[in-house]
Amino acid sequence: MRRLYLRSRSVQWIVGAGLFFGGIGLIIKAVLLLRFPAAVVAIPLLLSTYQLSITPAFRLLGIYRYHSPMLKVTIRTSRIYEIHGGTNFDYLLHLRWSERGPAAARKVMILYLEGLLDIARKVAQGTLPRSVTIAATSYFFRDQSAERLGFTILEPSLRLRLNLVANLLDLILMYSFTRGRLAFPQIWRVRQAVIRGEQLLAHQSSIETMIRTLQRAPVERAETPGREALCA
Repeated sequence: MRRLYLRSRSVQWIVGAGLFFGGIGLIIKAVLLLRFPAAVVAIPLLLSTYQLSITPAFRLLGIYRYHSPMLKVTIRTSRIYEIHGGTNFDYLLHLRWSERGPAAARKVMILYLEGLLDIARKVAQGTLPRSVTIAATSYFFRDQSAERLGFTILEPSLRLRLNLVANLLDLILMYSFTRGRLAFPQIWRVRQAVIRGEQLLAHQSSIETMIRTLQRAPVERAETPGREALCA
């Protein structure tokens, strides 16, 4: 089914429509039926269901623009290009249960970097302006790794902090998957990494080098995105 979904746009539309209307309908029903305090307890699960429901449809509609299977852009203007990691749907689609732990960590990190490389190429082609500010919303990389690629590390806005809190259940699940065990991300240590398009383009070779290094490295030595590159 996974291969059929990836190959067929018609299947993608069927799955996208089914998940969207089914998921939103389930959420509305739950909101109408649940009472306090059950409604409060159910909020993280409902938000996770919402993200799972909208991802395939939003990708098809272009609301989410993907630069790799695990790197998408949600806010796109001539000045700001806000990138985020994959959603719970993307993890289900592109990762296997047998890959949990270091194998998943390396795969996700490589796909993050390939997404950055695609953005750099879009800048080189003129599809994206060189002056655009590319912003990663959380632990996209360790501070040292981000700075090596030309990113500037800033304190995050309140909106970005709230976005992490709202998606905490999914972050825990994805973080645990890349660690191979139940683990909790330190979202209070969140940072924002920003870079201009022309600076990212100048570091294209560094991104390519990092990808090759990860591809050659033993699985056990791969960086864990759950710890060092968590992108909400």
